[in-house]
Formats: sequence, C-alpha cells, structure tokens
Amino acid sequence: MSENIMKVWGERRRILLTDYSEIDLLYLNKNSFCSTHRHKDKINGFVVISGKVIIETQYGSTTLLKNESFSVYPKTIHRFISLENSIMIELAYTKKGKINENDIERISQGGTIVNNKEITLDEMEKKVIDK
Repeated sequence: MSENIMKVWGERRRILLTDYSEIDLLYLNKNSFCSTHRHKDKINGFVVISGKVIIETQYGSTTLLKNESFSVYPKTIHRFISLENSIMIELAYTKKGKINENDIERISQGGTIVNNKEITLDEMEKKVIDK
C-alpha cells in the first residue's frame, strides 16, 4: 500500500495501514513544522532516518538525529520541526480500539520558518491572495 500526500511540511508516504497500526515515511522540508496537535488513543513513534528534527511536546523538546527515536503517548500535545531536509519514519498504533484517521485534535497549523519567524499555511495562502 502506498498513499502519497503532500503537506505544508513535505510529503507523507503511507507504507502500512492495518486496523491497529500504521507506518508512514515522512519527507520533511528544511525549516518546516507540522500542526501542533494531540491524539485521543494513538501512540506515535518517530525514527529519524536522515537529517535533524525537533519533537516538541507540552513537556519540552528533544532534538533527534539519524537513528534516534522518540515516542508520544495519547493526549500529549506535540509537533515536529525539521531543521534540515530530513526523512523520518512515523509509527502509530493503538492499544485501545482500532486506528482512527480522525483521532487528531489540531491546536495550530503547520507551516514554514522564514527569517526565524513561523508562518502557518493560512498566513502563506493569505500573502498569495493579497498580492
């Protein structure tokens, strides 16, 4: 199974989807970030294949390099920030019920960093419309 989805931060390629787990290969653009969000039931594991990625949670942040990993448990607010072009594996699974694509509560949008300022997808689209 392969499902490629373009995101503001890069590309997600679905490798595996079962009732209880999913594996995605993430191609992250330098200076990009995903939405700040949390999951009700889903556990996320991230493994950096190449590059440099920060995982931020409500408890702090961790910088991951090649072959380093980090897990995020249900209800934990989190996001990733790619400091350079990076490739990361995202493993998600649930111990309770089945994987639910709608198991996400977005708190803020993803986007890109320009001149040390975060610009969300909405802000990027507004600048294009205003021109």
